[in-house]
Amino acid sequence: MRSDNRTEKTVKRKKRRKKHYLLRFILFVLICVGLYFVAHMEYFTVDGIAVIGNEEISDDEILKLSELETGENLFDVHPWFVERRIKKNLYVEDVDVDRKLPDRIEIHVTERSGKAQFIMGKKFVVTGNDGTVLEISKEERQVTLVDNVKVSEAELEKTIEVKEQGVYDKAMKLIKAAEENDLYFKKIHIEKNDVSAYVYDSLVCSGKYENVMDVIKSDALRTVLYDLYQKGTESGVINISGNNYCSFTP
Repeated sequence: MRSDNRTEKTVKRKKRRKKHYLLRFILFVLICVGLYFVAHMEYFTVDGIAVIGNEEISDDEILKLSELETGENLFDVHPWFVERRIKKNLYVEDVDVDRKLPDRIEIHVTERSGKAQFIMGKKFVVTGNDGTVLEISKEERQVTLVDNVKVSEAELEKTIEVKEQGVYDKAMKLIKAAEENDLYFKKIHIEKNDVSAYVYDSLVCSGKYENVMDVIKSDALRTVLYDLYQKGTESGVINISGNNYCSFTP
């Protein structure tokens, strides 16, 4: 008799547990449905998309790659997928997509810097400062041209291969130093240890590699260039020697 009572109590407990589990499941489903409908209210419709941090890549290009549009629901935007799409542009080093409640998306872009370009046949190979090939173009880009380095092999997303490795290394160090000191050279030509760095087509900085590096880092060259800019001078030779000395020949 006692055994029957125990069995009956056990069955009742199991039934109560099943009811509790069912109620919890129903409550969970209702909460999820409620959250879905709240999240998809018109209040969370994307009304603005901002692109931040880009200088060389246009907003239109970033937005096109993102495939984002105003009018869609904020919670239907998945940042990870958007970031992957934007990174298809090799000039993008990093990107963060943030959803800003209630109706805004911010795309923070970090671009690759210190770019140079080299001639390969009838094409121009554009690289990042680490030598990674960012673009192979039929047209010259607005980045520093290293004109006497021959490219033996170039493939997107891979490191460029050149014949004149020593000249290449010096050119890239010059470009990086110039960028860090707010300078830009249109073209660089290095012959052994002699450097010709063109600010304009007809305004060239000429000197030994070490001396040119020194005047760039010391800010002496930028001072000279600013003075020439103020005078409207766009042609001539800036002769660079030791001890950060620069002399200008019209």
